Amino acid sequence: MQDLENAYSFYCSRYQNITFNEFMKLPIDDVIRKISSIPKDEPLYDIIKSRTINISKIKDKGEKKYWREQRRINSIPTIFLSDKEINDTLNEAIRKNKLGGK
Repeated sequence: MQDLENAYSFYCSRYQNITFNEFMKLPIDDVIRKISSIPKDEPLYDIIKSRTINISKIKDKGEKKYWREQRRINSIPTIFLSDKEINDTLNEAIRKNKLGGK
């Protein structure tokens, strides 16, 4: 969700101040074309670059370490829970809390 908010913020500041719902309804091709022109000083640029850069082609050890850490920080979570799993986990935590943490 944070990525979407960053993209929305960039789009509004650079192109058109629209509501989030209007942003979500824009044609994806239009958004991709505009987002691909992100200047290097935008925070979203580093997030996208950290996910797409080929670290094995970087020669400088310090720079390689930096981008490896950025990739870890900005990685997209690979664990997705269904609504049922989330509710079950929350209900279990609530139940344990009512029982005094047991």
